[in-house]
Amino acid sequence: MAVEITQILLNAQSIDATVRKHAEESLAQYQDQNLPSFLLSLSGELANNEKPVDSRKLAGLILKNALDAKEQHRKSELAQRWLSLDVSVKAQVKGFLLQTLSSPVPDARSTASQVIAKIAGIELPQQQWPELIGVLLSNIHQLQPHVKQATLETLGYLCEEVSHEVVDQDQVNKILTAVVQGMNAFDGNNDIRLAATRALYNALGFAQANFSNEMERNYIMRVVCEATLSTEVKIRQAAFECLVAISSTYYEKLSSYMQDIFSITAKAVKEDEEPVALQAIEFWSSICDEEIDILDEYGNDFTADSDVPCYYFIKQALPALVPMLLECLLKQEEDQDQDEGAWNIAMAGGTCLGLVARTVGMT
Repeated sequence: MAVEITQILLNAQSIDATVRKHAEESLAQYQDQNLPSFLLSLSGELANNEKPVDSRKLAGLILKNALDAKEQHRKSELAQRWLSLDVSVKAQVKGFLLQTLSSPVPDARSTASQVIAKIAGIELPQQQWPELIGVLLSNIHQLQPHVKQATLETLGYLCEEVSHEVVDQDQVNKILTAVVQGMNAFDGNNDIRLAATRALYNALGFAQANFSNEMERNYIMRVVCEATLSTEVKIRQAAFECLVAISSTYYEKLSSYMQDIFSITAKAVKEDEEPVALQAIEFWSSICDEEIDILDEYGNDFTADSDVPCYYFIKQALPALVPMLLECLLKQEEDQDQDEGAWNIAMAGGTCLGLVARTVGMT
C-alpha cells in the first residue's frame, strides 16, 4: 500500500468525482487498518523531494488532521492516539518532518512546520521530544536561507501550540534571540524577516520575563518599530500586528514608547497600503479596549500599588489622534469601489473614534 500512496494522494485531488471518492476511501481504509504505516507513508511522502508538490502538500495536510481537530474531545483523542504509538514509529515520522524543513519546495516546508508544531503541542507537555527546540535553534545557524526561514516559521507555530509554562526560560530566551536576529536579517532576506516577525507575534506570550527587563524590552521594541518601516508590505503588516499584540499583553510597559509609536502609526495610516494602515488603526483600538477595561474595573481610583493603573494614553494622544481618525472617515468616498461590507480604513477609523470617545468619556 505504501508504494501506491503517491498516486492515491494525486487521485484524491482529481477533478473526476469517482476517482476522487475512491482515493479518499482508500486513504480512510489505510488509516483505519494500519495507522503507523499510514503516518510513516505520509511523512515519507512529504519529505521526498522526488515526489510531486501536490501529493506532498496533501500528505502533510492529512498528517496534520491526524494529529489535531477543532473539537476539544476529538483533539484529546487524537493526541492520545499519537502518544500510544510505538516510539520508533514516532521517531521516524519526526525525523521525516525535520528533514522536510530543508526541502527546496516552500509548500512542503510550510506544511512540515505546522505538523512539527502540532506534535510539539502534544509531546512537550508530556516531557517528550525534549531535544526539539535545540534542534530547531541549531538549524538557525544553517547557511541556506530557506532552512532558516522554515525553522523560524516552525518556532512561530510551536509558540502558538505550546503553553509558555512548558518551555523553560533559558529556551524562551534563545527562541526570542533567534527570532529577533531573524527580524534583523543582515543579508536582507525578506522571507527570513517575514517568518521571524510572524514568529515574534506568536512568541510574545512567552516573553513576560523579557518585557520586565528594560534593556531586553527596549531591544525588542526597537526591532519591531524598525520592522514597521520595512520595504516589504507583508513585513510592515506583521510588525504592526506585533504592536497590536504588545498593546494588549504589555500595556503597562508602553509609556516610554508611545510617542514613537504614535509617529509610526500616523505615518502608516496616512501613507501606507490598506492592510498596514488597518493594523496601525487597530493598535489604537486595542489601547482603547485596554483602558476601557481598566477604567471599568477600577474607575479612577488608582493607588500606587494598583495592579494595572491606567496610563491615559488615549487622553494624552487626543489632540493628534482625533484629526488622524477623522481623516480616515474622509476615505469613505475613495473606498466606495470596494465590496459592500468589506472592512476598510473608513470603517476602522470610525470604530476607533467611537472607542476613543468611550474611553475619554470614562476619564
